[in-house]
Amino acid sequence: MDTRWIIFALVLVTNALLALFLAVLLRRKHAAAGRNSMMWMLVMLAIWALSYAMITISPSLEDKILWLKLENIGILTVPAFWMIFTLQYTGLDKWLNKFTGGLFFIIPIISLALLFNPNWFHYFYSSVHTVTESGGPLVIVRGPWYYAPLFQAYILNMTGMGLLIWRFIQFRDVFRRQAVILIGAVLIPLLVNVFYQLAPRLIPDFSISIDLTPISFTVTAFLLSAGIFGLRLFDLVPIARHTVLEHIPEMVFVIDAQDRVLDANSVAQKMLGKPLDEIVGGEVIDVFRAWPELINRFLTSHEAHEEIQIPGDPPRTLEIIVSALYNRFKQLEGRIVVAHDITDRKWLEHDLKYANESLKNQLIEIEQLRLELQEQAIRDPLTNVYNRRFLADAMDRELAQAARDEKPASVVILDIDFFKQFNDTYGHRCGDFVLQYIANFLGGRIRRGDVLCRYGGEEFVVFMPNAPLDSAYQRAEAWRNEMANAFIDYEGLHLKTSFSAGVAGFPVHGSTSDSILTAADKALYQSKHSGRNRVILFGVDEPQDVK
Repeated sequence: MDTRWIIFALVLVTNALLALFLAVLLRRKHAAAGRNSMMWMLVMLAIWALSYAMITISPSLEDKILWLKLENIGILTVPAFWMIFTLQYTGLDKWLNKFTGGLFFIIPIISLALLFNPNWFHYFYSSVHTVTESGGPLVIVRGPWYYAPLFQAYILNMTGMGLLIWRFIQFRDVFRRQAVILIGAVLIPLLVNVFYQLAPRLIPDFSISIDLTPISFTVTAFLLSAGIFGLRLFDLVPIARHTVLEHIPEMVFVIDAQDRVLDANSVAQKMLGKPLDEIVGGEVIDVFRAWPELINRFLTSHEAHEEIQIPGDPPRTLEIIVSALYNRFKQLEGRIVVAHDITDRKWLEHDLKYANESLKNQLIEIEQLRLELQEQAIRDPLTNVYNRRFLADAMDRELAQAARDEKPASVVILDIDFFKQFNDTYGHRCGDFVLQYIANFLGGRIRRGDVLCRYGGEEFVVFMPNAPLDSAYQRAEAWRNEMANAFIDYEGLHLKTSFSAGVAGFPVHGSTSDSILTAADKALYQSKHSGRNRVILFGVDEPQDVK
């Protein structure tokens, strides 16, 4: 084999070992933003460089193609890990999770599926051959799918560098140097790869047929080593104390172990009405003299989480959190006080509580009105017994149940005899009184579960679920007899009345409410035309079918 290819392979192996060495060192460092993604990126770079070395020294084309496939595991995944690292390092990864991060690997996975399937390999590489007849690296002819991961890689690399440049403007001192190191570590291999991809088309006289990107990893490894060891890349977290403290919307105080105020943000200064010069170095008792409840918390405990009231017009309510700061020897070094003005929230809670109570009362009133309206919709306003609409619903429901249980049910329709005479002789008020009297009379004698309703005018209906015909007839006859012998006292008068009634039942006289009511109504008609003041069972004196 040509000596130059052996040297070429040794450089690649060296790069792979350096990348693995850096990955192992990162693994041993404490967890920091971007550490794991950088570690995996270095592992993929090692796979890339090592596979390229094996391509270079492998004797057969078949072996070279196998290492080419393995090489692409690194080539395709490095940009994704780089993008994830920059998002984490710059603190823009709040939306990043296993699902969103996995989206970066969709195109690499598809590409690897094409590469490792002999029938689809040509979609990625149309053909491959060695750079010389004696061996060496492979020269590839790009397939149609090759440009999809290439385009993604350039987008991710450029986006990552753009984020670092943006942070470079915001960072200070050592953190800016970290950003420069990271940008350089990626920019150099990127430029080499761009030259490799575009030179054959733009400047063919200066193009080369083999990819030198893995060779440039030597520079990448050197720069990352300088960042990790020289600039403590994963030891120092980019943060600005002033920016963070001043952007906290709550009051923040820092107190030392001797109860002296060491720091206060602008919100705290505004709330106290004092500039920072008057606060820093002052005793807690002096600084918070206007807030005695807060002073009391300092005197009674090192830590607290509660609400206090401070004087003012109007008084303000603060939610305070006092956190103790201990050194490694568990000695108190100071305290941090975070105070949040929750006065508006308290007022809102009070208003909401009042509104909630009012709403509850309104709901109770509405429910009462609903029940009243429901009762009014199903009851007769004069006698307060159920109306005809309720009777229809009740009969349909109970008759369906009776059919399922094979139980009887009966209906009594009764009509007040000569009712018109009360209206004509004593007035309608008297007629209404008689109707109310009859309703109360029947209501006090029916069973629980029976349905009493005013059917119309001076007619009433008693529906008796689970009552056989003979029982219904006997009860109706008892009511008639009691009513015929009773007196109705109305404005000093002793009035007498009676009623006629018809009785019908389920299932003897019909299977529906209409058919049974029709049968009972016919029996009532027969009762009234047979002299009134009597109860007739449908079909007994004059048997007939109700349809």
